[in-house]
Amino acid sequence: MQKKHFIPFAILIALILLIIFSIIKTSNQQEIQVSEIGESNEFSASGVRQNIKLPEFSLPDLFDENKSFSLQNLVNDQKKYSLINFFASWCTTCRAEHEILLRLKDENLLDIYGIAWHDFKNNTQDFLEKNSNPFLQTALDSQGLFTRIINIKAVPETVLVDSTGTIVLRFTGNLTDDNILEIKNFLNKR
Repeated sequence: MQKKHFIPFAILIALILLIIFSIIKTSNQQEIQVSEIGESNEFSASGVRQNIKLPEFSLPDLFDENKSFSLQNLVNDQKKYSLINFFASWCTTCRAEHEILLRLKDENLLDIYGIAWHDFKNNTQDFLEKNSNPFLQTALDSQGLFTRIINIKAVPETVLVDSTGTIVLRFTGNLTDDNILEIKNFLNKR
C-alpha cells in the first residue's frame, strides 16, 4: 500500500524540481539577453536608433494658417539635426517634459519642432502661450494621420531627424535629462 502513495509523491517532487529548474534557466537567459541589449550600439534604454526616411508630408501651422510644416523644414545642406516632439495639451506627461524642451531650446543645439497630436487648435495655442513655446514651428495633426504613417501610438514621443529627413533616434515617453544627454552625445559623434 505504501508503494502506491510513494509513486504519486515522487512524481510531484520531480515535477516541482523540473519547474524550478525551468524558471532558473529562463531567468538566466533573460539576464543574458538584457546584458546584450545594454551593451548594444543599436539602442539604449531610452533612445532607439532607427533609419526611417520620412515621407513627403504637409501639416498646417498652428499659429499661421498660410504656413505649413513639411519635410522641407527638416532637409538642409548644413548637416543640421532637428528634433520633432509629438505632444498634446491634454497630456500630463507632455506637461512634465515641457521644461526639458524649453531648456534644450535655450542651448540652441538643433531646431525643435512640435506636432500637436489629436488636439484642438485653441487648446494647443493656449497651452504654448501659458507655458512658453520651445518650438521653432508647431504643426497640428488633429486627426493623427501623419503620426499614423510613422507609427506614433501615444504622446509624448520625440524623434531626432538628420538633415536628409531620416529619423535616426526615437524616444517614447517623456524626455528626461538623460535623454537630452544621449542626444548631445549622439550629435557630438557626428
